[in-house]
Amino acid sequence: MRKIILFSFVVLTAMRSFCQQPVFEGTLVYQVSVKSKFENLSDEDAQKVLATGGTVTIACKNGNYRQTGVFDEEITIVKDKKAYIKFPKLDTLYYVDFPADTSGLKDVIKTDSLFKVDGYACKAITMRTNNYTKRYYYTESLRNNPAMEMENTIGYNHVYARETGASVYLWLRTEYTVGVVTDSCIRVDPKSIDDHAFDLPALPMKKFDPVSLQSGPRFPGKDGAWLKYLQSNLNPDVSAKYVKLPKDQQQAQVTVQLEFKVAEDGSISDIQVLNKKDVHPKLAAEAVRVIQESPRWMPAQYYGQKIKGSVRQPVVFAVTR
Repeated sequence: MRKIILFSFVVLTAMRSFCQQPVFEGTLVYQVSVKSKFENLSDEDAQKVLATGGTVTIACKNGNYRQTGVFDEEITIVKDKKAYIKFPKLDTLYYVDFPADTSGLKDVIKTDSLFKVDGYACKAITMRTNNYTKRYYYTESLRNNPAMEMENTIGYNHVYARETGASVYLWLRTEYTVGVVTDSCIRVDPKSIDDHAFDLPALPMKKFDPVSLQSGPRFPGKDGAWLKYLQSNLNPDVSAKYVKLPKDQQQAQVTVQLEFKVAEDGSISDIQVLNKKDVHPKLAAEAVRVIQESPRWMPAQYYGQKIKGSVRQPVVFAVTR
């Protein structure tokens, strides 16, 4: 998942050179856009998959950060050496330990060319891992406390800070397999932040495991419910008439491969026969009918948010002598 809090530290030798500079305390507001890289995944659903988008506000103080967005809230607590994540539709507080990123850093490319972002002079740095590529525009006129996140490797924060002097980024483009996320700072507001801004919600805690919080569309019911539905609803006369049974065999079968969409409400649409040339039209039509008349499916979900999903589903027609 996307590691959002990217304000980090420099090594002790570099820290001495910045100790006279004021440490930023206040809020940063970013406009976040998401562009899907898949034709069958809308930009809106890509936001749910990546748990980001819209307007994101980050409160910063003494190495602690609270990010508030539409699809999640993240709280980084230095003394805990953890980042906590709350998803709006899940009543659990998930946590990620600082040394949790195993994505594998491959490249760090810096440039001293100057760019203007909201009136601030910025330099650029690109960091590439096995799972994502990030390009930052950061300003050396706004710095975070380099002493507060010495062990935080989430999103390779420590590398970013070492290379930039713990500077605040004002623009960030992150390219994932699913899509591209662009964070553009629209407001910098230096101000005092109350310590209670970093209080954790009173919820059960669990280690963050993204796979367990993601699911694709599925037929409702227990294991075997889909097979039971097919056995009860496929017309046996269609199988008997259009599945050829060789004289020397006791059984035969034909599989119709279908693909269809499942909406957030579980309704089915856009049913397509993928192997139309290989099956009898009557078998294909019967498979489509059974899908059309099936109960509503369980939609795909990411972090409690329902999204549209695609399903590839075989329908088997079998006969026995």
